[in-house]
Amino acid sequence: MAKKSVLVADDHPIFRQGLRKIIDESSDWRVVAEAETGESALRLIEFHSVDIALVDIAMPVMDGLEVLRQLTAKQLPCLPVIVTSYDESAYLESAFDLGARAYVLKDAAADDLVTCLRAVCNGDRFISPTLGMHSPKLPPLDTDAARIDTLTPTERNILAHLAQFKTSKEIARELDISYRTVQNHRSHICQKLGIRGTHQLMQYAARNQDRIND
Repeated sequence: MAKKSVLVADDHPIFRQGLRKIIDESSDWRVVAEAETGESALRLIEFHSVDIALVDIAMPVMDGLEVLRQLTAKQLPCLPVIVTSYDESAYLESAFDLGARAYVLKDAAADDLVTCLRAVCNGDRFISPTLGMHSPKLPPLDTDAARIDTLTPTERNILAHLAQFKTSKEIARELDISYRTVQNHRSHICQKLGIRGTHQLMQYAARNQDRIND
């Protein structure tokens, strides 16, 4: 089977080299191009018909989020993966809303990248497990069942969608409700579960998927 083509876009050459080394050591992917600006990344993705694009958010000329917008507008069949230092829920939500298939933190890339690429190639989403590690800790496991039982059926349904790393906009479309309604439900869920932050709620939902669906 032919290796899937990968583009690495980051304005730091040493970091690009590090990602290339990890990818080149694999038997499933190969780096076909590197870019140091968002504009050149978009051009090279189109030129090489890249399968997967690793894109930083903070890049000159055109940032990574704008690259995602342009990929969607051009309907390019590339799978975008954000690799960033931004450990913030707002960036995570925006990236997924704009079509990102994964969100990897730079300081965890050495450990997460291969797992991430496998997940993306299998049609799944991936978020670095260390995302939000400096946020308040999740509730202990032995209290999860009791906390989940306090949720309404609608809240459990929304939490089940979050376990699949879906964004509020995606959930609103699938459930045929407004974006604001989803956001309100998410706020109530966070209050009941004692959680703060988008990534914390997603990670909680993912690790409790079996309990949510009981």
